[in-house]
Amino acid sequence: MRPLMFVVAAAALFTSPAYAQEDHATHQPAAAAEAPAPTHETCRAVMGRQMDGKAVHDHGREKTGAMTWPNGKPLTAAEMERMHKVCAAKLQQTEAPKVK
Repeated sequence: MRPLMFVVAAAALFTSPAYAQEDHATHQPAAAAEAPAPTHETCRAVMGRQMDGKAVHDHGREKTGAMTWPNGKPLTAAEMERMHKVCAAKLQQTEAPKVK
């Protein structure tokens, strides 16, 4: 039993470098070339409260007591696209912001 375990261990030790990949970029060049676009959650973390809904002037609440937009009115598609562009620009900056 001991010689068999020695042969298996030796085979595993000497064949493992044969399975190692030398260059990762040769078989996945697209992943190494560019970073993925930031997700909505990433942009919310970068932009903070700017991506929250807008407060609206709500007279319906005075009449009925129920809020029309309890979490604020959502941003339009154009506003959200502008926020994502600003977020991407902030993520592209190479230097860290200066702390006061």
